[in-house]
Amino acid sequence: MSLWVLKFGGTSVGDSARIENVAALIERHRRSGIDLVIVVSAMAGETDRLIALAQRVSATPDPRELAALIVTGEQTSAALLALTLHARGIPSHSYTAWQIGLEARGPHNEAEVRAIDASRLRSDLQSGIVPVVCGFQGIDASGDYVTLGRGGSDTTAVALAAALGADECQIYTDVDGVYTADPRLIGTARRHDHLSYSEMLELAGGGAKVLERRSVELAGRHRVPLRVLSTFEGEGSFGTRFTGSPHAVNEESLCGVTLSQSESEITILGVPEQPALAAILLGPISAAGIEIDLIVQNHARDGRVDLGFTVPRRSLADTLALVRERAGAIGAEGVISSERIAKLSLVGLGLKSHPELIARLLSTLAAESISVRMMATAEIKVSVTIPEEDGKRALISVHRALGFEERGQKPSPRKKRST
Repeated sequence: MSLWVLKFGGTSVGDSARIENVAALIERHRRSGIDLVIVVSAMAGETDRLIALAQRVSATPDPRELAALIVTGEQTSAALLALTLHARGIPSHSYTAWQIGLEARGPHNEAEVRAIDASRLRSDLQSGIVPVVCGFQGIDASGDYVTLGRGGSDTTAVALAAALGADECQIYTDVDGVYTADPRLIGTARRHDHLSYSEMLELAGGGAKVLERRSVELAGRHRVPLRVLSTFEGEGSFGTRFTGSPHAVNEESLCGVTLSQSESEITILGVPEQPALAAILLGPISAAGIEIDLIVQNHARDGRVDLGFTVPRRSLADTLALVRERAGAIGAEGVISSERIAKLSLVGLGLKSHPELIARLLSTLAAESISVRMMATAEIKVSVTIPEEDGKRALISVHRALGFEERGQKPSPRKKRST
């Protein structure tokens, strides 16, 4: 008998009617003879509501207590879905991270999964019970709740699939797969039937919101068969499937262009040049659990360099505090920052051997009078930072100029629900 792990996002469990829809989908799969473990997010908007509540009583909520508060969103969803399944005659148990020994280490708001005790879940499966697990949460070495970061329920689902040896992990959301661009912004974006883990990892790192980046890393590491589908498309939805093989043998292929508008940029000016400069300046930032993305070092004058990099906008204040302390200690001339930037990324195997694709990206931006602030390249991705107000226009222009609208994937539906 096959075993699937199904994850349902916040929109999928957004109210009682949608929870009923999820329960009906689970019932159909069970009738097909498939064993199921379910992972749920908090209902849409609930995590933000809980954070706002915390901020009403504390301008800077204690991380431990904030984690203890916001994990209750997933516990509500899990219990409601289990109750709905019971009402349909389907035995079900809801579980918190503590109840299944889901251990995580790291900051309270960005912890990483380290271990899972799947024994209770296996016992339920043998007894015909459908386990419903709270996503997004873990337990640290002290037994306290931590969270896995935004989109962390995807990581919970993939980690469970790996621990259980599941035949497939299905991520249900409000879009029916991964597109060449965000279909809410570009109606002509086209859906992929198949992508490799590496392609999806770069798309997620570039700002694609369909899958959380760490969940893709975990799926690739453990070779978990992964699929993204829409909760609302019915039984005929195939979605996008992820495996270890590239989605096309054509070396000129490109799989997408992404836009992230949650970035900030920091530049340390006039740093005395010395060995391992980036490690000296950026090491404390990484040690604090802050994700650094693009890094650009420019040789300036008189033995000094400028070092620029990007971090998530939510981490800007904490990063600046660390940077200013370290920059002053090594004699830097100053630190400047900007929150009003966007990151545009082009992803595909074709970038390996076709540099003209990068030239076309840059010439398209130039034709639109969009200035490039930073640029960084990887094996199958090139990213640039641009003014935030130019983000959507850049995305539309590059998507058209690179020929994504002429490729053979399925066109996006006319209407898309928000994520």
